[in-house]
Amino acid sequence: MNIDIFFTILFTSLIQSIFGTGILLFGTPVLLMLGNNFQTTLTILLPASILVNCFQLRNNFKNIDQHFYKNLILFCLPGIFIALYLFQSREVNTNFIIGILLIIISLQSMVGSIQTGLRIILNYEKFYLAVMGILHGLTNLGGSLLSGAVLSKNLPKNRKRATIAISYCSMACIQILALTTQAKFNTFLNKNYLLYWVSAPIIFIIVEKYLYYSLDEKLFRKISNFFLFFMGLVILIKT
Repeated sequence: MNIDIFFTILFTSLIQSIFGTGILLFGTPVLLMLGNNFQTTLTILLPASILVNCFQLRNNFKNIDQHFYKNLILFCLPGIFIALYLFQSREVNTNFIIGILLIIISLQSMVGSIQTGLRIILNYEKFYLAVMGILHGLTNLGGSLLSGAVLSKNLPKNRKRATIAISYCSMACIQILALTTQAKFNTFLNKNYLLYWVSAPIIFIIVEKYLYYSLDEKLFRKISNFFLFFMGLVILIKT
């Protein structure tokens, strides 16, 4: 077991347990910096992310924004598969645009014109999701745009997290499907990574019991805005 990878999984699982996304978004650059190649990184992170999302969805299917999720299936998931399948070996840097967008979204509660602008953009939700899918396939940063879209909605925190969880889980499954068309599926059944995968839902159970339900709606909105702002900064720094 690599202790650096293990602590990366623990930290990013804590973030994902609250917001529905985080393991891939923050774990990918860290594992790459630790010297892992892209396929190994996804092999470690994708199952851990899916497991946390599955635990989040227990008894929460009723909280999913069905309209948003249906549009994600139709307009986002095909783009992920096509982009990852066709351009897996090519680097496309859209970090600057994504980072700026997330920082703008995080400031919506303080700047009325941003809130108005976001409503206009999200009126074209299908186009937004299609672009998000292509960007996720190319950069693995679509989770940040997903969070930006859902966290900006006027929904209770349980509906926000459930919607992000089912969406992110579906996106991860499509990534595995696209990758296994070019590699053997048993790549994702490496027993050496079992401890990493098991630790992720354990962190979720702890966070769910002692932290998540202690956050009221107002505090959740404040933390989610900080989360988006922080994600934007991290992505810009990576640029």
